[in-house]
Amino acid sequence: MKKTLVALAFSVGIALLTFPFGCYYDNEEDLYGPPLTNCDTTGMRFSVEIREIMAQNCDACHTSSSSTPSIFTFETHAEVEAVAKSGKLLNRINSQSLPMPPTGLLSACNRAKIEAWIKAGAPNN
Repeated sequence: MKKTLVALAFSVGIALLTFPFGCYYDNEEDLYGPPLTNCDTTGMRFSVEIREIMAQNCDACHTSSSSTPSIFTFETHAEVEAVAKSGKLLNRINSQSLPMPPTGLLSACNRAKIEAWIKAGAPNN
């Protein structure tokens, strides 16, 4: 009986060592997009780069005339600045579980441009 218990414990120990325990692996590129090798984030201007990103990705829901309006409107610099400086804009555009836009994350470059603009103080330029 004692030999059987030792053999069983040994077998269970070996099984536990070789059994995969749900290793979690995510490729950084799959999570955040390709590396930012050709993404220039210097001198981001609200009226040019940021407004263009917003027009292409946010205006469908974040304007007062939208058919699916959001609680935040992004029609003026002041409106975007308030959400940007609160941290909510970066949180949502980088969220894996609740991405903005809801169709999926912006490109890594566009997210980096918005982040650079916010870090520069979200200027009205």
